[in-house]
Amino acid sequence: MRRLKLLVVAGAVVAMTLGQALPASASVLVRAKCNFFSPKSVSVGKGTRVVWKSACASHTVTSYSKNWSKNVVLAQGQTTARTFKTRGVFKFRCRFHSTLSNGVCSGMCGKVTVT
Repeated sequence: MRRLKLLVVAGAVVAMTLGQALPASASVLVRAKCNFFSPKSVSVGKGTRVVWKSACASHTVTSYSKNWSKNVVLAQGQTTARTFKTRGVFKFRCRFHSTLSNGVCSGMCGKVTVT
């Protein structure tokens, strides 16, 4: 009987340890401040969810690289998100607070690098 109790306790410890070892989906927050993204650039692993939140006024999260598509207007306090499933560099900008000329962004621009 004592041996059975030890096996049950050991099994419970293993189950708890394995449950903790399973990673939850990672999430990264990018804030759209009054005229810049913070952070401007993030590096994440595949499967990471990036959340953009407007912390000041209205902004857009608009892709400007050809490997993805996003164009969302955010009022102050609103969020938008994307889970990145492939490797690459994903560039974005706020259309209200940036300019784009020949593929070069000036102003409120950022990027997500997925490794």
